[in-house]
Amino acid sequence: MILRRLKAHVEKENWFAVAIDFIIVVVGVGVALAGQQWLNEQQQRSEMRTAEAALQLDLFTNYVTALERVSLSECRKNSYAAVADQLLKTDENWTPLPLIDNPLSGGNVLPRMLHAPLRPWGSSAWESGLARGTYDQMDEVRRGKLDDLFQQAELAQVLQSEIFTLLSRMKMLAVSTEMTPEERSRYYDRLGELDDKGALLESLSRNIIRQMADVGLDLPDEIVSEALKNLPAANASRETSFGACFVPMEYSLLTNSEASP
Repeated sequence: MILRRLKAHVEKENWFAVAIDFIIVVVGVGVALAGQQWLNEQQQRSEMRTAEAALQLDLFTNYVTALERVSLSECRKNSYAAVADQLLKTDENWTPLPLIDNPLSGGNVLPRMLHAPLRPWGSSAWESGLARGTYDQMDEVRRGKLDDLFQQAELAQVLQSEIFTLLSRMKMLAVSTEMTPEERSRYYDRLGELDDKGALLESLSRNIIRQMADVGLDLPDEIVSEALKNLPAANASRETSFGACFVPMEYSLLTNSEASP
């Protein structure tokens, strides 16, 4: 309607009316654009709040996973050292390694000899949020810290998978058999790979824990309460799973108020 009226005023050479109509059009377009921008910003803030909530849960999951991996560090080193000493012997008869009696091992037919838990690392919320631009509003320094943390978590996931694969090729050491020096050497090399990857994974885990303290956890109070309430049961489950390797865990970031950003 405004365009028909503007055309009519131009035909009548009513330039004052033309100017008024033009101002009305410009103001209308400006108001519409401002309104659309406001709606977009509100939607982005809503998406950011939703993504941040999911991100906090992923941060906590990585925190617990890293704590568990560090808690097994001394036991892993002692176990690997004992296996290495046995592999360096020259007799042909191999004394089988003690098996892990783990009722949580699932459907494995052949039990494992060395502990290597499979746990979640990384964050799907972070990856999907980056792809959509959800975290563009986040403080640049914090975004950089989170990206570095989750890149390390992704590397931890790769190392965990490689460790699990290597351990699955060590199950022959769980049976009594004859072993040539060449076979002992091959297993020793494989154990060396496990040692390197295990040490790197533990180092990454410690870095992730330190960075987590810097980034901070900001979980809702009800989730913090639930996590602390379930911690004794979680420790009991780990004790069942890890036996003599078990070390109780504490969620210090949830109980230290200075850890929040």
